[in-house]
Amino acid sequence: MKYLLFICSDGLPVPEAMAVMQRDLPAWIDEMGGRGVRLFGRELELPEAAATVRVREGETLVTDGPFAETKEFVAGLDLLDCADLDEAIEVAAKSPVSRYHPMEIRPFRGELQLGEGASRFARDDDSAGTPYLLAMWMSQAPAALLDDEAVKRESDAWRRHVQPSGIHVLGGALGDPETATTLRVRDGETVLSDGPGIDAAEFIAAIEVVSCPGRRQAIELAAAHPIARHHAIEVRPFYSG
Repeated sequence: MKYLLFICSDGLPVPEAMAVMQRDLPAWIDEMGGRGVRLFGRELELPEAAATVRVREGETLVTDGPFAETKEFVAGLDLLDCADLDEAIEVAAKSPVSRYHPMEIRPFRGELQLGEGASRFARDDDSAGTPYLLAMWMSQAPAALLDDEAVKRESDAWRRHVQPSGIHVLGGALGDPETATTLRVRDGETVLSDGPGIDAAEFIAAIEVVSCPGRRQAIELAAAHPIARHHAIEVRPFYSG
């Protein structure tokens, strides 16, 4: 079963924490990759690099900055393929990041769509374009929109439109907030709580990852997505070292 692991943060880690994570992460990545439970993961640019896109009555509205006005933000994500939630929790708890940042585990609502650019993205190969996360923020009630057959067809058509060019990396709807588990490791003890890792009235209900030449094209792709007519899509680049 596919799970998305959101790394949550409220700012840059202190130097001591950064040193520990940089030291211990490679071993965790090698172990989980070898087990086949971690497919890939990437770090995001800071929220200041984001743009929020809405389409209302045919007009594209773009504001600079992230959608959620909270001190917490998604700093990165990992894609896990685990037998069940217990295994996903075990994998996340072993990450050195969990000692310093909350990690939200959320299952995908249905099938995860992988595009031609997924293998490059997994290798941190950004030669074909800059990868962007399109995070679709919704309030509690309208999440049922993701189950609407017309919206599903439009979303599939959007993916088919961008797939031939290699722009589409991956995408899919996520489980409701009730399916989320947030994990922290403190003094060697794994602490679990129900619900998302970011305290906000809205939540990320679906994601798409695209790889394109620049910010303008990523915003255009977000505006063309059917969800933009109903909710907000935050566009943020992944970090390229």
